[in-house]
Amino acid sequence: MTVNIEHLATIVAPDTSIDATIREMGENSKRVGYPGLALAVDADGTLAGILTDGDIRRAYIANVDFRKPVSEIMVRDPVFVPDTLSHEELVPEVYRRVRATGRLSAQAVRLVLVKDAQGRVTDVIDFLQLLSDQDFRASHVAVIGMGYVGLTLAVHLASAGHVVTGIDIRKSLIEQLSRGQSHVFEPGLRELLSQALERGNLTFRQDLGAQSYKSYIVAVGSPVDTKGVPDLSALNLVVGEIGKRLKQGDLVMLRSTLPVGTTRNIVIPELDRLSGLEAGAHYSVAFTPERTAEGQAMRELRTLPQIVGGHSARCLSQATTFWSRVSPAVVKVASLEAAELVKLANNTFRDLSFAFSNELSSLADRFNVNAFDLIHAANEGYPRNPIPMPSPGVGGYCLTKDPLLYAAAFGQDPLVLGRASRRANDAAAIYPVSILQRFADRIGKPLSALRVLLIGIAFKGEPETTDLRGATALDTARELRRLGVVPFAWDGIVPGEELEAVGLKASADRDAAIRDADAVLILNNHRDNVPNEFRPLATGARKLIFDGWNQIDSREIEQISGWCYATMGYMSPAK
Repeated sequence: MTVNIEHLATIVAPDTSIDATIREMGENSKRVGYPGLALAVDADGTLAGILTDGDIRRAYIANVDFRKPVSEIMVRDPVFVPDTLSHEELVPEVYRRVRATGRLSAQAVRLVLVKDAQGRVTDVIDFLQLLSDQDFRASHVAVIGMGYVGLTLAVHLASAGHVVTGIDIRKSLIEQLSRGQSHVFEPGLRELLSQALERGNLTFRQDLGAQSYKSYIVAVGSPVDTKGVPDLSALNLVVGEIGKRLKQGDLVMLRSTLPVGTTRNIVIPELDRLSGLEAGAHYSVAFTPERTAEGQAMRELRTLPQIVGGHSARCLSQATTFWSRVSPAVVKVASLEAAELVKLANNTFRDLSFAFSNELSSLADRFNVNAFDLIHAANEGYPRNPIPMPSPGVGGYCLTKDPLLYAAAFGQDPLVLGRASRRANDAAAIYPVSILQRFADRIGKPLSALRVLLIGIAFKGEPETTDLRGATALDTARELRRLGVVPFAWDGIVPGEELEAVGLKASADRDAAIRDADAVLILNNHRDNVPNEFRPLATGARKLIFDGWNQIDSREIEQISGWCYATMGYMSPAK
């Protein structure tokens, strides 16, 4: 068996003295994953035996001369297991093999060697650590970053039995969460948060403190600037704090969406430097991306498979064990980079598919064709690759950012599809303004003289959310203000004070605001956006209703005297 695991244990020749071997093990204690293990290897590279701290103690008690070769006291028949076993299969198989050696007594086996199909040693398993890993429910988990992703995950893990500490530097937020008050809207979250706090297995802090953690999950934001360059400052700060307290056997998992290569090239070197340990040998690192949709997170955390990519086989195994206890399935991928790419691939593909629909709407607009009717016709009875419906922009924290993180791996190439999708979807957010300009020209008023109401400000309406991050309605509002329009706003779920906080004039009553407006731009698909009937809101004045999500029968609007209906690609012809 050819040994190629110098980073895991001290390697010596069988004729090396016991004394020299002990000294070599001492010198390597900071460099190797198992300082208490030495492998005796023949000149041709085959394994002759192993030596552990326990063997050395027993030799000392027996008054063995330490000038003798290590072959005198080494174990010539160590326990092996194949590298094909799953994590769940390892414990019973190790028990079986140890029992077969007759060493289930005072000389119990702790370190077990792993070999591949060619008989080469590939890894070492600490059997006691393996047993400990079997029950992550009793482990203490730090989830760092109490934004949307971190908070929902922390509550989910606590509900599944983990002891969880949620970390965030914002003092007011920590105080709010400790009272059981969630700062994000998510169905079921508040109830589960209260239950976890009552059970006492979920707490919140501003820092890691003096507590000991088994696992760290990093869920801080990685925003991009206007040029698409990612800001990793929050990530770097968190990695610095973890690195200073990392200990052997710990598990670090990255949940934040990151540019490809960040975990391997930035995170791991810094953790190694600060801790004095080696990833894969002394502690584990994995990338485990978040893929939940807002409004469905608590359900999807229970139902979606978890992607896991590890720095090494051991890292992958440890992270897989963790997630298998709280996820219906775990999808293991080949590397950290593969896991980083999965999240970027999911969101970039979604953004790109929506971009096609919005670009198609732009083409349909040239011929005054309702893009929704067009796409319904294209999809009718045609099962291959159904085209998604268009919208006035594609927003949200993830879809506005992740395609740019994906594109970052290509350098400045302007033709990368991630950038192309963002351009198309950004343009769709401004499309309602072009419709408004046509309406102003049609009625002979300057655009700045129109009283404009924006309905549906959250980045999406269904599943409902109060999240304004990346909301395309805010892009529409900025463009209107640039053109001299001061819009009013109403949202069925976002409180008026939150609309005011982002610079909008909040309207308290939807129907009264529609009645008073010259133009109404409906910008998300929340069920409360549309009144049961529009005719009672007519005042005789000319009015534009832009139906960005095709929620209204155009005939209802066009039958009202002086009213104009518009949607993606279509505007009522002038009468």
